[in-house]
Amino acid sequence: MPRTDPVVTLGRAAIVGALAWVGIIAVLHLLRPDLAPGDAYISNYARGDWAWLMRLAFFLNAAGWVAAGEGMRRTVPGRAGVTLAVLAWLGALGLVIAGVFRADPLGSPTVSAEGWLHSRGAGLAFIALIALGFAGWLAFRDTTMWGRWTRVSLTYGLVASGLLAVYLVWADAVGDGFGWWQRALAFAVIPAWLAALGARLDRIRSGQTEN
Repeated sequence: MPRTDPVVTLGRAAIVGALAWVGIIAVLHLLRPDLAPGDAYISNYARGDWAWLMRLAFFLNAAGWVAAGEGMRRTVPGRAGVTLAVLAWLGALGLVIAGVFRADPLGSPTVSAEGWLHSRGAGLAFIALIALGFAGWLAFRDTTMWGRWTRVSLTYGLVASGLLAVYLVWADAVGDGFGWWQRALAFAVIPAWLAALGARLDRIRSGQTEN
């Protein structure tokens, strides 16, 4: 039986990480009807009877980004590949922090130490994984295997950063409905980009990597 190429394995792990994140959160929306999607953070699912499931989603998603980062490091030559990997790994670190430390319950009058650490981890994940889109725009143009992904990567970066800005402004200025903007970013756009990167890696063989 032929051995699976390591780059392909990394790509498939990235896809699994994205699908696990989306699938678990979708299930949690059914298990926790007490949390209105438009008026609750995704992280609020990390409290209550199903808290362990939300934490598992954070860790599996982080593992997917670790795999994607290593895959890009192996297939994008030079410092550009390392930069992409570091950004992906920083995003994974942020997800792990957000999974270990829970967000404060909705309506908490003060911010706890745990809640503060959670928000810092989530912030790191958002910033690093959005920056990855712009870094990919610069890095992919000098490769043959990723060259066609240059504009796609830039589009992802612009859409994701725009959604983040709207989500943050909406939560402070309007309030109601902020959860939908967060879900558009964290439940749709970012995991879709992870799955897309994984699909690209799944079609690359280690012997094709550029040196």
